Amino acid sequence: MNLRSIDLNLLTIFDAIMLERHMTRAAERVGLTQPAMSNALSRLRDMTGDPLFVRTGRGMMPTPRATSLAGPIRRALNLVQTSLSEKAVFDPATSDRSFTLAIGDYCEVLFFPQVLAALQSEAPSISFSLQSSAGATLTKELKDNSVDLVWDAAPLDGPGFSSQTLFDDTIVWIMSATHALATKKRVTLDDYRNASHVRLDPGYTYVHDFDRYVRTLGIHRHFAVELTRIVPMAFTVAETHHVATVPRRMAERFAKFLPLAIKPVPLDLPSSPFYQSWHSSRNDDPGLTWLRARLVDFAKAF
Repeated sequence: MNLRSIDLNLLTIFDAIMLERHMTRAAERVGLTQPAMSNALSRLRDMTGDPLFVRTGRGMMPTPRATSLAGPIRRALNLVQTSLSEKAVFDPATSDRSFTLAIGDYCEVLFFPQVLAALQSEAPSISFSLQSSAGATLTKELKDNSVDLVWDAAPLDGPGFSSQTLFDDTIVWIMSATHALATKKRVTLDDYRNASHVRLDPGYTYVHDFDRYVRTLGIHRHFAVELTRIVPMAFTVAETHHVATVPRRMAERFAKFLPLAIKPVPLDLPSSPFYQSWHSSRNDDPGLTWLRARLVDFAKAF
């Protein structure tokens, strides 16, 4: 497709329909009449070879093709808007920018609800798209701007990436409040070694680093089950005789809602810092600069 043959104004119209899911409201959003809006949608359909939006009793529902286009088009419009801003300023009170974060369920549960609540009044129109850590493709997604920020227990220190510390954590182990060890005042290394453990997917950085550290000490644990998500792991521990090793902040969060006991791991463990990382080409992006600073502020107060 030749870019010179495309009316790029159609992208803003597509984005407006995607956001509003209603032709009249979308027309008002971009300042067009209803006939002009209908004509623009017809041109979009011709350009993509897809209906894009289907009129239903609940409004204009996007097709799978429209849904797949929505994220890239929104990011492209954000980038153009930021690049052409005369002073490259960012006003969170008026911005309707969308940020994509790869943070994993540790921070989704522990940290993000409080961030979202705090920003409701400060940045009421800003939105977020959360995705799991993207593994081997993560650096590519940061480079092509499909992901804005990554939160992980390891920084991205390679050329072209920047990182900063969000907070430090320590490692503890959790068990059901009815577990035989729950009321024991001082747990020993043998208690820890001989317990039946639930293991979280070693793709989690802190899990991989901790497992490697424990193995270097010659400690071998029995894993009854390996799970891929933190929330099911917490429920499994709360309702069985198994134990699990997790960051302290996460343990304390779950203990507010589940019958869990928290014990120190009977080992001399280093602290576990948590980082946010981004591609260095976005160092001066005013919106991301604001968001990174606010997240560090929230983490310090956490």
